Amino acid sequence: MKLPESVVHILEKLNKNGFEGYVVGGCVRDHIMGKTPNDYDIATSALPEDVKKIFNHTVDTGIKHGTVTVIADRKSYELTTYRIDGKYSDNRHPDEVIFTDRLSGDLSRRDFTANAIAYNPEKGYVDIFGGRDDIKNKIIRGVGDPEKRFREDALRMMRAVRFSAQLDFEIEKNTLDALIKNAELIKNISIERIREELFKLILSNHAEKLEILINSGMTKYFLPEIEAGRTDYAVLSALSRDIRLRLAYILKDMGSKKANEITKRLKWDNKSIRDVTLMVKLKNMDIDSLYAMRRLKSCAEDITPLVLELKSAIEGHSLDEYNEMYRTVKNDCTSLKALAIDGSDLMEAGFKGREIGSRLNSALDYAMQHPEKNSKEELMDYVMKRGDKKWQKH
Repeated sequence: MKLPESVVHILEKLNKNGFEGYVVGGCVRDHIMGKTPNDYDIATSALPEDVKKIFNHTVDTGIKHGTVTVIADRKSYELTTYRIDGKYSDNRHPDEVIFTDRLSGDLSRRDFTANAIAYNPEKGYVDIFGGRDDIKNKIIRGVGDPEKRFREDALRMMRAVRFSAQLDFEIEKNTLDALIKNAELIKNISIERIREELFKLILSNHAEKLEILINSGMTKYFLPEIEAGRTDYAVLSALSRDIRLRLAYILKDMGSKKANEITKRLKWDNKSIRDVTLMVKLKNMDIDSLYAMRRLKSCAEDITPLVLELKSAIEGHSLDEYNEMYRTVKNDCTSLKALAIDGSDLMEAGFKGREIGSRLNSALDYAMQHPEKNSKEELMDYVMKRGDKKWQKH
């Protein structure tokens, strides 16, 4: 396994000071799968205080759990002391962390065999639980007793399905059975952590694995509205990798009010909640003219391309045709901000109070019907002559 020079330097420096050091987890798994790792986590027999003495540039990022970040070549590497977790009372965090000098003990507490492989240049691979074979056979398997792993940390159940989707692996039978048996434990996990795993799954190349999550019984504790067999995953997977778009597609038949309720329940940011709600609301809007496209753009603002992609996916309509219409109107006036007149112009003309807003909205609609008339002279002429008796100027 070819390692970055800075990682090799860290491992060598640990060894020179009498300690072991191995790269572990996802970076080893990715390398075995032929992928370039994004980062490198290092497990070591050195205690946090030893790591801080050995290396000049460190940051205390998780001392309680044995983790110190070492800065080398302007990059950050997490070094974590070998540990054995104590009892998990909350199905998420160990009540205590017990440090050990044995790599085997540290690997035995990890979630899945594919993530429980260690490597260093001198010793090669340390693969106690057959992780390399499971990677070769494309299997997600819990380390040791999967039920125990899930009871320790219930989020691992979501991670099992997410890894299955991201890696296109099958979940081994005993692991899947343990997941189904303990599905209720997911209610002990924060919605923020659940949302993170759920979104990674939906954005994967195999979002159809969402069916495993639904059929396991987990979703009824955080997304009871979603049902198996309701989503066309071939269409979903063909959508752009924008979580707002993909989630809107999954929620498309539930209505904007329910979509708003669900996204709020997931404790998402306000803009994303607004965007998904709006996409579900606008998905049925008829776009049969350039004027209709301008009206959609006026409602959807910056997410118009996402709404068009959603509509195209639902209707089977050509996205190219929608996009061509959108390009045609992209620079046209579709907001009060882009209108050639504003409230001060109407005040000078004698309009007051609510009639100013009414006249501006009417002028905007007129400009969207006749984009070539978005000038102060044309719009003021229209506003002054408009046959609106309710707001007729006295």
